[in-house]
Amino acid sequence: MEFTDFLREMLEISTSFAIVKVEKVRTSEKIIRIYLRFVEMRCEVNGQSYDIYDYAPEREWQHLNWFEYKCYIVCRLPRYITPEGKVKTYKPSFSNPGKSYTNLFKEAAINLLQQVKVQSQVAMILKTTPYIVRSIMEEAVEDGLSKRGEVMGLKNISIDEKAYARGHEYATILMDSDKEYILDMHEGRDEKSLKTLFYVVTGEEEQPQLDIVNIDMWRPYMNVIKQIAPQATIVHDKFHVFKKLTEAIDATRKKEVRENDLLIRQKYNVLKNIDSRNEEQKKRFDAINSANLKTAQAWHIRENFKLLWNYINIEIKSAADQIQTWIEQSRNKAIHYVNKALKTIENHIEGIAAAISTKTSSAMHENTNGKLQSVIAKARGFRSFERFRINALFYYGNLILNH
Repeated sequence: MEFTDFLREMLEISTSFAIVKVEKVRTSEKIIRIYLRFVEMRCEVNGQSYDIYDYAPEREWQHLNWFEYKCYIVCRLPRYITPEGKVKTYKPSFSNPGKSYTNLFKEAAINLLQQVKVQSQVAMILKTTPYIVRSIMEEAVEDGLSKRGEVMGLKNISIDEKAYARGHEYATILMDSDKEYILDMHEGRDEKSLKTLFYVVTGEEEQPQLDIVNIDMWRPYMNVIKQIAPQATIVHDKFHVFKKLTEAIDATRKKEVRENDLLIRQKYNVLKNIDSRNEEQKKRFDAINSANLKTAQAWHIRENFKLLWNYINIEIKSAADQIQTWIEQSRNKAIHYVNKALKTIENHIEGIAAAISTKTSSAMHENTNGKLQSVIAKARGFRSFERFRINALFYYGNLILNH
């Protein structure tokens, strides 16, 4: 096999192109350029044969590094005239139209991004720019969404919001609870954002196929579900409720620590589950508990609420009755911050009871939220919603990213 034939095969260049020159550029940057020439007499496009009209200006595509050298493919592509009289440029097999990199380079970048998750590092490894890496991510996500198409038969979902930048810029995120991946997201967290998101994902305004919708206690989301999917069961799982009760414990501690030295440097101790404490922490909490501080009382209220989630085969109404009993008993403690949390819980008692009855959990969504937070932290926040969306779908959209 001739060297040029071997090189063409390694580069995945079709026989329609001949390698006419390999040039090592003498600059401060190590570069190799591989020059191609189109050798066919006619352009074959989708089974049709066209006369060559002329050749487009010379351009180059970044390719995989050749040893320590940055490598480019250089070529003038033929142009042809369609039956409608339009002049079109021939699409080579080694790159997609309008792109400044080859398909092999794109695949290498995607594989690296999935492992490294830091665009600047991938750009450095591939000897390219962060802009090119972002362009590859965008192309991969667009292709993946196109292959997936509109989502059909969506039944159990999770909806949440995520701050992606400083200044409280939020995105509404829609996840498939059964398949555990992000379907898509939309900028903002109001009713319009969620309605638009559903339409983009399913192609429909109404969602009669939905069964269980797991959301936090954000009223705009609840309003939308009642409008477009009145048959769906709205659930607020224990994560969101526990979070409010935990915040109430901490707020109580902050107020009480000014008057009681037992609470000094005990923030994380009084928030922990009983099984998470070591011997020293147990001893310190026992002292707080024995002093009958409101912080300890608030902790017991949260722990008593956890017991409600142990019910098996309980109807929603019965679960709601149990929650109401717990609320009334807890109110008798007269703990200001706890009572504020209780009021919120009481206003959403049906959704919490539904979560107890259906055993629905947002653990998967919270896990993905944690992963998204890691991506946000590595990027030090995103300058735009679209960049955040591309990153989220690239890593957690379960899309087919390579050909």
